[in-house]
Amino acid sequence: MSPEVIGALFFLVSLVLLALGLHIGLALGLCGVLGIFMILGSFSAVIGLLKTSPYHAVGIYDLSVVPLFILMGEFSYSGGISGMAYDALNKWISTVRGGLAIVTTWGCVIFGALSGSSVATAVVFTKMSYPEMKKAGYEKYFATGVIAAASTIDMLIPPSIYMVVFGILSGESVAKLLIGGTIPGILCAGLLTLVIYIKAVRNPKLVPVLKQTFTWKEKSVAALRSWPVILLGGIIIGGIYSGVFTPTEAAAVAAFLALVITVGLRKLSWDDFKRALAEAAYTTSMLSFVVIGATIFSRLMTISGLPIWMGKMIQTSGFSAISVVVIIMVIYGILGCFMDALSIMFITTPIFAPILVGLGVDLVWFGVLNCIILNLGMITPPFGLAVYTVKAVAGGDVSVEGVFRGALFTYWAVIGTLIICILVPSITTVLPNLMMGK
Repeated sequence: MSPEVIGALFFLVSLVLLALGLHIGLALGLCGVLGIFMILGSFSAVIGLLKTSPYHAVGIYDLSVVPLFILMGEFSYSGGISGMAYDALNKWISTVRGGLAIVTTWGCVIFGALSGSSVATAVVFTKMSYPEMKKAGYEKYFATGVIAAASTIDMLIPPSIYMVVFGILSGESVAKLLIGGTIPGILCAGLLTLVIYIKAVRNPKLVPVLKQTFTWKEKSVAALRSWPVILLGGIIIGGIYSGVFTPTEAAAVAAFLALVITVGLRKLSWDDFKRALAEAAYTTSMLSFVVIGATIFSRLMTISGLPIWMGKMIQTSGFSAISVVVIIMVIYGILGCFMDALSIMFITTPIFAPILVGLGVDLVWFGVLNCIILNLGMITPPFGLAVYTVKAVAGGDVSVEGVFRGALFTYWAVIGTLIICILVPSITTVLPNLMMGK
């Protein structure tokens, strides 16, 4: 077999192994090792690869941003920082038709700026928002569907771990990717707000209007109490955009300030502190293992020449760059039904990134489109990780099928965001292109 055929074969094998439930790091590493051995026919070359790849894979400066963002999110949640912002939004918006669902959407956006994890957001807001919406008379599947959909916006809003991973795998600037997701993330939240309001107006039985009102003083006090969110979000987005901080430096400063604020508010217990450190260590270790496997798999793709072969085939086929991007989006949409977002990134980025660079595609733009379409996979059956997370936290009160059904109307917001960002690339690239210190 030719090297290209071997590369394509083990790409398919990796998909099968993941579908069978094998750990992504192990699946990619195993396919990479076997594929390289079949191409080179040298056992010593494979051993040499295994000696050097783990260190070079995890000894990446950009990867250190992950534990810092996780620490910031854990400190913020334990100290009630995200809860303060949610309370302020609740007092200002909740009396609008569908207000609690809209509050939940923007609460997820704010929490996303403090955590970077869609799963963590789904857990937090199922605990925080679902009881409130249920108490207010919201239809339970409408409520849980909104939570599942809104939690995925974290994939776009800085500090998105998905953007960090894509940057590491593609070689694109992590800072540009983080900033590039800001406007599309806000756009997605805005479109989700719109579809929630339309749904609520068209079917009032799903969403009762709250009769509780708040005085201007209560609203103002609640808004002022949410200052930690503004401070931390400003450090991350403003610091990176202005060139004052690298993403890692911004994460370190924000994590330290989150610790100082929560300790100052006397909201962070010793157990919370230990849990935050343990969670950061666990997640980083898990991600590092996956990165090692993905690095070995990426070497297989390079040695096999599969990306170059596919790139030449695409160039001779006459497809335009935008057509190739749309085709890849369709592929991602299909894969998202059966695999989690990180698995898709780790498998496909080593193949698609070189092809797109050869076609002159801006990888910041593509990276954001990547995260948008993978948002859809988080709420699409049969995989739908965000839906399963919401169901797990809500318990026996809801069924998985019901939450999937409740999230159906939110697809329009994600698809609308994707179409707008494809048609108007400047929505994604304007901020990265204007960054200072870029």
